[in-house]
Amino acid sequence: PSVIPYLESRLALKAHKGIGEFDLFGGQTGTPVIKQLIEIVLRENIYLHAHSDEVAIVELFTIEPRLKVIWAHAGMSSGPQAVGALLDRYPNLSVDLAIRNGDVAPGGVLDPGWREVFLRHPDRFLAGTDTWVTSRWEALPGSLAEVRTYLNQLPRDVAEKIAYKNAERLFP
Repeated sequence: PSVIPYLESRLALKAHKGIGEFDLFGGQTGTPVIKQLIEIVLRENIYLHAHSDEVAIVELFTIEPRLKVIWAHAGMSSGPQAVGALLDRYPNLSVDLAIRNGDVAPGGVLDPGWREVFLRHPDRFLAGTDTWVTSRWEALPGSLAEVRTYLNQLPRDVAEKIAYKNAERLFP
């Protein structure tokens, strides 16, 4: 219950474009706190950045189709077919790719399934990093090099959208 007053106090600063990254999994979306969170997000016209499984994404959009959601880590373990199916279904869903480099491009080679979904939804992906603990900062240069490697295997316009243009569009 303390989450909602905290969010309201932070949002009163008018500096935030979204709420998250927060953990939410299937079966947890029906709580009063999540329902209030959805009301706040709609009122403020901001994004939810959800570290969620596929079920929670479906549940969020079932509760409120107008939500704008950025799916953290492309679900962490969801494959390109599942990610693509959710993007096909929910036009307000975007996907960040943080910590997915090894899945997107194992051994540095862009996976054909990921390539197909990037080409199908070039406006909905965001390259990302995740430095949730200070020790992760040491991994940042290598992670960025991996992202550049797989982006270089895409058409330039698609790579630029994923690298930075989609983020610029979502957060002008």
